[in-house]
Amino acid sequence: MKKSRFSEEQMVAILREADKAPVPEVARKHKVSEQTIYVWRQRFGKLEPADVKRLRQLELENSKLKKLVAERDLEIETMKEINRRKWRARRCAGTDRSLLRKTVGPAARPDRPACRGACAGAR
Repeated sequence: MKKSRFSEEQMVAILREADKAPVPEVARKHKVSEQTIYVWRQRFGKLEPADVKRLRQLELENSKLKKLVAERDLEIETMKEINRRKWRARRCAGTDRSLLRKTVGPAARPDRPACRGACAGAR
């Protein structure tokens, strides 16, 4: 993306100048087209130079917060996946027979077909 000759604060200052004087005159003075001033006006509206600086700071802070939230969500998903894998491994290993009895029945044994079916569903 092409870097502008003017900072955002300068653009807003030129816009405030264009509010007081005719646009063609201000455009000639700053060596920009009239259309450029109208585009800036659409973009910045009634902002003051200090407002633009604050807006840029808020946008930067917002992007940092979005990254933090995305990282946190990724960590949560990773922990959920790890938890699911541990749960499946535990169920299929037959180490927790009380869980197996709840899903298959009181006479559950790992060598019986009903138990194998319950464990196979977790794979």
